[in-house]
Amino acid sequence: MVAQPIRGLSLFELLATLAILAALVSLATPSFSRMLAEQRLRYVGTELRLSLSSARSEAVKRNEGVALLRREADWSGGWCLEPSTEATCTDLPIQQFQMPAERVVLSAENTTAGTAVQFNAWGRVADCPKFTLATTAAGATCRLCLLVTPDGRVQSHTGDCPSACDTSGEAMTWSGACS
Repeated sequence: MVAQPIRGLSLFELLATLAILAALVSLATPSFSRMLAEQRLRYVGTELRLSLSSARSEAVKRNEGVALLRREADWSGGWCLEPSTEATCTDLPIQQFQMPAERVVLSAENTTAGTAVQFNAWGRVADCPKFTLATTAAGATCRLCLLVTPDGRVQSHTGDCPSACDTSGEAMTWSGACS
């Protein structure tokens, strides 16, 4: 009787395949981390942009001032929309946003006492408020800037915020946020 050869993989072939697969995964991990960091910035940036636009719209609709207020000691804790008569977030805000567990550091310049962006009844702001969103991934720092022009429109810039307030219109830019 002739013995049938056993078909399948040897231990050496299996280990070689696993080693190649591990090498490919380790090469893909840094780019995947950057993609996740850019996605976090995109999510928080979009929510902040929508909140700023909503505050402007609400101010015009109500014909009274509306404020975007930070929820905690800094802007990284989230924010809410309230009538300008409120100095802090109430139990029933017009709109609110809680930051996700994956921390994105959010800092602000040119805001009222560092805690609010005030839109008047015409949807305009003073002092050109600027928000810088930052996170890190795979050794790279990802930054996005959102600034509110005096007429209340929101602009985005990758990297750091420009020193001067730009009054020209611009489409939202996301690519290149990670350097």
